[in-house]
Amino acid sequence: MPTKGRWIRRRTGIAPRAGTASGRSSPRSWSSARGISTRLNSANEPAPPGVVPDELPGPPGEDTDTRWAARGREGDRGAMERLVERHHDTVRRLLWRFARTPEDLDDLVQETFLRMVRGLPRWRAEQPFRHWLLRIASNVGRDYFRRHAVRRRSDAPPGGDGSDQSAPEAVDPQADPSARAAAAEVKTLLAQLPPDDAALLTLQHLEGWSLQEIANQFGWTVTATKLRAWRARRRLRSLYESATP
Repeated sequence: MPTKGRWIRRRTGIAPRAGTASGRSSPRSWSSARGISTRLNSANEPAPPGVVPDELPGPPGEDTDTRWAARGREGDRGAMERLVERHHDTVRRLLWRFARTPEDLDDLVQETFLRMVRGLPRWRAEQPFRHWLLRIASNVGRDYFRRHAVRRRSDAPPGGDGSDQSAPEAVDPQADPSARAAAAEVKTLLAQLPPDDAALLTLQHLEGWSLQEIANQFGWTVTATKLRAWRARRRLRSLYESATP
């Protein structure tokens, strides 16, 4: 898996600061959010040029996400870098609900931040940045479900229904083997639903989104979302019962 710093440099042109990922003189610097936070916030080491300090000047009550996003919208690469660092783990936790392999998960995370960088000029300060970013991530996950469904149908043998009974690889971050097995079973069943229904149930029941939030996300009415969720649950229950001895 490429480090966050290497991906930022390769895909967005945001270069990490000298002496970290580019020069590899400090292996901790991009290995974790804690590592880079420690380096950037060291009392004895001022932030180098191009890196946004934690406390940026701004209007009272304005959060750092808003300040970083505003500066990133103007092309500040250091601000974009800090947004990636702050939200990388949150985005990854959401997208493992969708991904079927570790490699797919890495690709989905990278695609989300690439869309973030491209979309910053359209971001507006009245939108909480975290919510805006998670909406991007959920769209990336939904698109992934759709691509997977297309591949499943194209790979189906003549006369087959295109259903996918193959188990996903273990990408669940939980250490408990039984929890990982349960998550894999849920993903196997969700993969047999229409992509939008799978995305809806993933966000509603696994991530705790409200029907209103899902409706806003996908451009549906709340009534249509509620009906779709009911039908998707019925189909999922039927799939589960048919798969249970």
